[in-house]
Amino acid sequence: MNDSGGKIKTSPDGLLLQSSTVAGLVEAEFAGGVKKMIPGSYVEFAERRVLPQYAGLPAGSIGREQRREGFEAGNADKIFESTFLSQTERG
Repeated sequence: MNDSGGKIKTSPDGLLLQSSTVAGLVEAEFAGGVKKMIPGSYVEFAERRVLPQYAGLPAGSIGREQRREGFEAGNADKIFESTFLSQTERG
């Protein structure tokens, strides 16, 4: 798991939790036949918690509109670090 900024990145309001795997390295061929290992894809996870005004609702009646929306720009940069060598070379 990407540990930049902590394995779980939490929004200031505590209602959005984000995490991601670390990108696996894949071989890519560039101009002139040069081959290099580069970061591939990663998976991002987000938990959107129930908004405080809906906290008393039964779990079965909570839908998307009762959960935290958006994303946190301050966390996004840490998630993108899933492709940084500081993360991919740890394994």
